[in-house]
Amino acid sequence: MRNNSVLVLIISVMLTTLVSGQYSTESRELIVYPDGYVKVVEIIQPENYTVSVSIPLLAADIEGLTVVDGAGNPLPNEINGSMLVVYFENATRIRVTYYTPDLTTKNGSIWGIRFSSNLPVKITFPDNAVIVDLTDIPLEINGNSILMPAGNQTVSYVLEFRPPGTTSMTAPPVSGTTTESPNLGISPTPSTPAKAPSGGSTNRDWTMIGVLAFLVLAVGGVFVYMRRHDGGETAGIGREDFERRLKEYELTKDEEKALLYLFDRGGRAKQAEVREMLGIPKTTAWRMFQRLEKQGLVRVYKKKRENWVELKL
Repeated sequence: MRNNSVLVLIISVMLTTLVSGQYSTESRELIVYPDGYVKVVEIIQPENYTVSVSIPLLAADIEGLTVVDGAGNPLPNEINGSMLVVYFENATRIRVTYYTPDLTTKNGSIWGIRFSSNLPVKITFPDNAVIVDLTDIPLEINGNSILMPAGNQTVSYVLEFRPPGTTSMTAPPVSGTTTESPNLGISPTPSTPAKAPSGGSTNRDWTMIGVLAFLVLAVGGVFVYMRRHDGGETAGIGREDFERRLKEYELTKDEEKALLYLFDRGGRAKQAEVREMLGIPKTTAWRMFQRLEKQGLVRVYKKKRENWVELKL
């Protein structure tokens, strides 16, 4: 009888090990979009003899979740609170991808991305992003990507105005060079010790950042003003009143342009038409209209197999 009890205990331990498996995170990457959404990509390596793992999510509001094995085959999964539970057989690598707006905040023209990680995280910013503050010195810098060390990290940045057809003002660092980055104030190569620029250079850098932020706002205002068309009206208000009302919301330039475009066309238009006017990808437009719909500014509906957008403001 005692031997049977021992056998049952051993089997129970083995089953528990199989169900609640351990894993290690090979890499974690955050890809930041101009509209504030962040794409999270994690590569997971489960331990042998496990059939499921529970992975903590970096945010509560996630969209477009995909979980695949090393061969790209979808894996069964479910979300349990703040954990992603993945079920698999014989998978040696698991790739988890999702989008979230929860990791970024915006205060005026300054964006910030904040996260906590137990391993270094690669962050890729938009091409026109200029970093203005960080909580730690990056381990690596490669073009518009930085590798931040583990821990609680915050990176602040602004999106500089760039006329169509122009390239970034800051050239990507060349391997082996020790030239300091004018935006970050650190060496672009991990092998070179980081050092702060001289006082005069620091003042000039911050002055340029302030001027740049002012130009972003000023040019945006002029652009919105010049975008006036036939002076259409929606809900009994004029275009100037509508523009003033938009300033009450924290909108990106593309969002303002999209709402003004809808206003000038009587309050509604095809989603594809607005996207083509802005010149943005389908996924970016989809995320933008989802965010505007959550704020109660627009309504997205289907009409003859096409998505339409209607002003609700």
